[in-house]
Parts: sequence; structure tokens; C-alpha cells
Amino acid sequence: MNKYLSKPNPNLLKPIPRKIGRQNIGWDTKNIPFSGIDIWNCYEFSFLEKSGLPFAGILGIEYPSDTEFLIESKSLKLYLNSFNMAVFDNYNEVKKIIENDLKSALNSANIKLIITIYEDFNQKFNLSKKFKCIDESKPKNPFQYEVNPDLLQAEQAEKKEHFLMSNLLKSNCPITGQPDWGTVYIYYLADKKQITEESLLQYIVSYRNHQEFHEVCCERILFHLINKIQPKKIVVLCKYNRRGGIDINPLRVYPKEKEFVKNLPTELKKILYLREFRQ
Repeated sequence: MNKYLSKPNPNLLKPIPRKIGRQNIGWDTKNIPFSGIDIWNCYEFSFLEKSGLPFAGILGIEYPSDTEFLIESKSLKLYLNSFNMAVFDNYNEVKKIIENDLKSALNSANIKLIITIYEDFNQKFNLSKKFKCIDESKPKNPFQYEVNPDLLQAEQAEKKEHFLMSNLLKSNCPITGQPDWGTVYIYYLADKKQITEESLLQYIVSYRNHQEFHEVCCERILFHLINKIQPKKIVVLCKYNRRGGIDINPLRVYPKEKEFVKNLPTELKKILYLREFRQ
């Protein structure tokens, strides 16, 4: 029978250097041209209060994409499990411990934590109609299941905004091989070219056998779209379903800007912290 640890163990956290995935994509890791954040929701967060009563809540974690490392999700789950039988005065004490441990693991001071208790939880799901779902597009060519940027086709465009989304994103964990299901939102301000919806759907589906971390998949999609259409601005938001009680939601914005969240299109701001149907 498995026994829970009686105190938190930060050594369970496994940092992964971001530059490895970025080098594989083709980014210049010394001059990253985009901004972004990674948003995690941990639904199985618990510890023991001094009375012996278990605390249960949702732990939200947010940190910028310019941290040297990202955290491997299974290691985060194991780390949070080490709190399950540990005793604390209150959740603010726990919050401080987690914040310090993540700062150390990520080598960054920019960590934002939010603990939501049952009474404050609002079961609010995304119902945005601004984004056009491309899943009903009818590509002429057969679908492929290995990532191929050549699937993307461009056509002449007016300088206008595009709001597109798909529920058919699926990639696979590079550690366990388990499937990662997600919804992808793509906003871009076209310059001279736009992506055809049929080819974008084929491209999204081509991730089906791909093994890569959520954050890297998001950056790969961004990379291929920038190279194909050279937009004035583009935002990619990948909202993955929860696995092991945790969902991960990377957001990437090009070109790089300091107040990128504040300057997001209103429709993107509305959905950033809302849940998808798989979450």
C-alpha cells in the first residue's frame, strides 16, 4: 500500500529547460520574439488542518514563458501529493511554501498562486462565439498524423483580425506517451497573407501522434504560423484537458511585448481563465 509523505518534498519537482524544446522547433533561444504565460489549474490540492480536518481546494499556478525552466506535470502532481498528509495552520502557510519551492525550481521570482475554496468556485465555462470553430471544414486532401508545417496554405488577405479555434488538438506526453487532448485558440492580425481554414484544420490534426510538452506544442504552432503568413500580431492559446487532476494552458503572443495580457483582444481576455468542456 502506498504511503503519503508527512511533509512536502520539493525534490519531487522536475524542472525541464525550455531551450531544449525551442531549439528543436528552430527558435533563436538567445532572442525569443514572443511573450507568454503558462496557466495551471490543480484540482486535487489538499492538506490537513491542525484539527485534522482535510482542506480541499483548487490551486492555480501562473508563471511567465521566459522562465529558464518549465515543470514536468507528473512531478508537480507528486509534489502536491506530498502535502496530502502534512499539517498546516492555514492555506496561506501552504501557499508560501509552494511559492518558494516553485521559485527555486523555475529559477524565477515571478510566480503567481491562487487558492480557490469550494465556496468561491464558480463553475463557469467558455461560451465564446467570437472564435470560429474550424472543425467542420472539409479539406480536399487526406489527413496526416505527423506534424507537417507544409500542410499550412496561405492566401492573399485584407489587413483584418481573425479569430479561429479547434477542439481537435491532440498531442502526447513525451515522458509517458499518454494522450493530451486540448482546444486551441488562434487570433491573428493579418498583413498580406491569411491561413486557409481547411489547411489549418489539417495542420492541427497532424499533431495527433506528436510527442511534446504542452508548452512546446503551443510554441511550435506559433512558429509555423509566423513563418507561413508573417502576421502583424498573433496569439496562440492551448487549453489542455486535465490529466492527473491538472490542466495546463500555455499562452504565447507575438511580437514580444511587456504588457501582453493587458493588450490582448477583449475576446481572448474573456476566455483566458474560463474552462473548456474537457476541463
